[in-house]
Amino acid sequence: MRGWKGAAALALAAAAGGCTLTDVTVAPGEDRVVVEAVMRSDAVSQQVLLHRTLDGRFAEGVPGAEVSVVDVRTGQQYRFDEGGVCYSIDPRYVESDSLDFRGTCYVTPPTMGEWVRPGTLYELRVRTPAGEEMRGRTTVPGVFVWRSPRPFPSDDEVSCELPPNTALPLAWTRAQGAWSYVAQLRIAGLRDALAPQGVDAPNVLELTGLAVSEADTTILLPTEFGVFDRFEIDQDVLVAIQGGFPPRVDLDVVVAAADRNYVNGVRGGSFNPSGPVRVSSIAGDGVGVFGSLVPITGRIRVRTGAVNLCQVVR
Repeated sequence: MRGWKGAAALALAAAAGGCTLTDVTVAPGEDRVVVEAVMRSDAVSQQVLLHRTLDGRFAEGVPGAEVSVVDVRTGQQYRFDEGGVCYSIDPRYVESDSLDFRGTCYVTPPTMGEWVRPGTLYELRVRTPAGEEMRGRTTVPGVFVWRSPRPFPSDDEVSCELPPNTALPLAWTRAQGAWSYVAQLRIAGLRDALAPQGVDAPNVLELTGLAVSEADTTILLPTEFGVFDRFEIDQDVLVAIQGGFPPRVDLDVVVAAADRNYVNGVRGGSFNPSGPVRVSSIAGDGVGVFGSLVPITGRIRVRTGAVNLCQVVR
């Protein structure tokens, strides 16, 4: 069967959106353009990936296209230039499959700054040299901020300190229009921290958590992270941090409010908050996703004798 497969199935990670996309199948032998675009409110350069549907083991790029995003309310147009790198190929996939993937990236100049605004409706417009046209719309989720812990966060510096082996509830305000919140946790220094316990851990470990609706605005650290990673990570490592972290590790936390299109693009497996049907948010002569994320970030140090404690707001 020939269909289009997004970043998850191809083991391609969209660098800008941090997205992984599941399958949306087209008729066997049908040649369609696949659009993979996730706008981020914190990015100074937005990116769109175009490629053709799979033909055997080859997925061709789509060079020479006209790509733009329009602010529907104001009519302001943002044009994308061809070039750059907006995806990477997971080495594990290269080892297991011989697919030849040649996607084409379109990016906005960093000089535009952070032009994607929360709460705004945008329309994506794509036209290929062959005359194929595609459109999609996304309403970016609204602004939201951390509620707990305090103080957390102020900038990219360390925000607070957490005692070892301590669970920490994370909470944030509601983002209007969000269909879910995707949380990513990056743990640095884990190898040396777990070595005394005889656990062979990577120095840097990344885990994913999820809050499945607009009203679900809390997640427990670390207990509710790693649900989707448990089959890819050594179980001894996950067990060692189940109740908290060892001292001398640093944590970077990102929680992103996701729009409906993003959720419909990534859901699959055990994550199906609104049913198993995968929906393309691209209309016209192609398929794919045009979604949006609004992220917030924070940094935590795990230290014995923590001074700047991460205070939980009840």
